[in-house]
Amino acid sequence: MNLRRCQTLTDAIPRLEKIFAEKANPKTANAFPLFNKSTHQAVWKSVPINKERQAAVLVPLVSFQGEPSILFTTRSMNLPHPGEVSFPGGHLEEGVDNSLTDTALREAQEELLGDYPWDEVHILGQSTALPSAGGTPVTPIIGVLPYEIHANTFPGNPQEVDEVFVLSLKELLEIESRERLQRFKSNVPVFHRQHGERIWGLTAVITRPILHNLFKPVLLESSRL
Repeated sequence: MNLRRCQTLTDAIPRLEKIFAEKANPKTANAFPLFNKSTHQAVWKSVPINKERQAAVLVPLVSFQGEPSILFTTRSMNLPHPGEVSFPGGHLEEGVDNSLTDTALREAQEELLGDYPWDEVHILGQSTALPSAGGTPVTPIIGVLPYEIHANTFPGNPQEVDEVFVLSLKELLEIESRERLQRFKSNVPVFHRQHGERIWGLTAVITRPILHNLFKPVLLESSRL
């Protein structure tokens, strides 16, 4: 492994933990809120809920070329919804995963591959869950990957992902807009990449509140560090 620890992210962890704790809702297992109450209710009414399964995704805060960034993948053409941008993740496996955090980390390792010290990933916690298009509850797990990554750190499993890429927090703020998502019957975030598939749907809905309410205050407003 030819990686060095990112001091910026390491130093930011206490502040991230503080903001996370301040905003976490004790009524939802201390989850970081993605929506206000009325939007949360509307989102959960948007599809019939499949109570037989649960899923989790990892929202990875990384450092790439010295810039705090979020890591994404595009889904393999072998999978449902091919080519869509997503976070690494999948379904909870009974008897394998002890928690949804285990699910998110296991799936991330399987999808991203590469030589990375996963035992040193710092989990801030989970955000409120939201339903997939098929009604499966999906819980985002927010994690800090404290080692500086490079273009070849995560080669990606070709059976599961076509591309592993990162966008800096600054770039995400610059390319953010809003479009109507019929399933939610409202305007929702969308991020138009200069090259490649746009970030939309659940991935964009998860990204925006975490970007604005957690990552931005700590990593882009240096006076608050």
